[in-house]
Amino acid sequence: MRIICLGAARTVTGSSYLVELDDDRCFLVDCGLFQGSRQLERRNRLNRPYRPTDLAGIFITHAHIDHSGLVPRLVRQGYKGPIYATRPTCELLKILWLDSANIQEFEAEWQSRKNNRLGRESIEPLYTTPDAEAAIGLLHPMELECYEKLIPGVESCFVGAGHILGAASLQLNLESDGGLHSVGFSGDVGRPNQLIVPDPSQMKPVNTLFMETTYGNRSHKSLEDSQAELMEVVHRAYQEGGKVVIPVFAVERSQEIIYTLAAAQRRGELPEDMPVFLDSPLAINATRIFRDHPEYFDEQTQAILAAGETPLNMPNLKFTSSVEESQAINRVMGPAIILAGSGMGNAGRIKHHLKHNLWRPNCHVVIVGFQAKGTTGRLLVDGASKVKIFREDVAVRAKVHTINGFSAHADQPELLKWLEPLAVPGLKVNLMHGEEESTLVFKRLAAERFPQVRFHVPRWNEVIALRPMPKVQRPVEPAALAEQVLALSQRLAALAQRLEEPQAALDPAQAAALEEALQAADQAARAGEAL
Repeated sequence: MRIICLGAARTVTGSSYLVELDDDRCFLVDCGLFQGSRQLERRNRLNRPYRPTDLAGIFITHAHIDHSGLVPRLVRQGYKGPIYATRPTCELLKILWLDSANIQEFEAEWQSRKNNRLGRESIEPLYTTPDAEAAIGLLHPMELECYEKLIPGVESCFVGAGHILGAASLQLNLESDGGLHSVGFSGDVGRPNQLIVPDPSQMKPVNTLFMETTYGNRSHKSLEDSQAELMEVVHRAYQEGGKVVIPVFAVERSQEIIYTLAAAQRRGELPEDMPVFLDSPLAINATRIFRDHPEYFDEQTQAILAAGETPLNMPNLKFTSSVEESQAINRVMGPAIILAGSGMGNAGRIKHHLKHNLWRPNCHVVIVGFQAKGTTGRLLVDGASKVKIFREDVAVRAKVHTINGFSAHADQPELLKWLEPLAVPGLKVNLMHGEEESTLVFKRLAAERFPQVRFHVPRWNEVIALRPMPKVQRPVEPAALAEQVLALSQRLAALAQRLEEPQAALDPAQAAALEEALQAADQAARAGEAL
């Protein structure tokens, strides 16, 4: 058995793992779109590594496009099997995939027109709306904390991960002739006491773990401090008569900012005449899905609902779905709050609002999420004096604020705390989903904290071999272990003596016996380490 790291290896996008069983059956855990630099995005058009027509299934940990956005591409290439995800994830995927397909079609059409003017060939979109609709038809909603054998020889269980509505970690128990191997995929780990969604649940110990490290090299501000900082920016912009422009991810971050502003409104801290625009059809639809699934909220949010309040609504919140409504925002005089996608400022309606406001000294741009290298948002965070938007240089005179306490990702101390119950002797942890610097910093710290654990940072397309463990895991007494090791040593000694004879050779049965003995010796050694 083996796992191939098809994405999120020393980067934060394209999360995907191809799990190959001993009989050549295979399936995917996540199938994310690569986003950011052109070099990364070229990987989206690679076909062979994903084996779309061979796959027995696809497991999706959560709906974010960097974990799910390449699924319609595989459907376009012939995948027709089941797609497993939690119920809220399935609901969110229905809108995210259709939105992504629309973007793919638009960008392909734009690039084709540009190519044609240069005498070059047109390009096809990664996938189209019919591909996304076909993918939606393959969704199989799953419950949390429920072990099921959806693929023969593969027992799976989704475990709540916090992060966003419906997000889960995934545990797999893989069977082979040689035994079992338990594998965990963290997905994206949420923060304790995060807004709206419950805290991450605890995954059971595994033999091999694939763990995210998006913020493996830093600590976040507290949520309370971040909410207070946001309101300070809002009040300052109101006094200056300027706009607060916030690039937001459609799922979770949009809802968290609305939640914070609605709470301020209930306390009388949000100016009544300061409109709040949610200018993203995708975020609007996602907010409605959130409202429709209060059973997945945390206790604090459910208590607000029980008191008759609306945690995701307020009188001055305006949904702007149409293009005309979006354009009209930039004709609004005076202070306003504008939430628009994309969350990294490099696509969607936020580009128009940045173009209209970045050059204004009384504008405040608030960065509330991770910004990948090469994106407009990252350039603003790094202090760029101008940025290119729609092929036009725009001066940055606005005040740029970075407030990272709203992050839906666990920070370094929170990741270490999440890992601690899993850090049993012999565990191998593959550190994923982080820029290389962040991941390597986390590796050094985690290796010091958990010396009994082996840490590794895979590269793109690296193959991770899985050795089966004994099918029945029972405590091993030292005396019994000593007898087992002695017996194995005698078998190996006999085989070694056989090889010393003139013209010695092993027939297939003897070679198989040697391999079996070596595997058993390795398992015994692992058991000894655990005692």
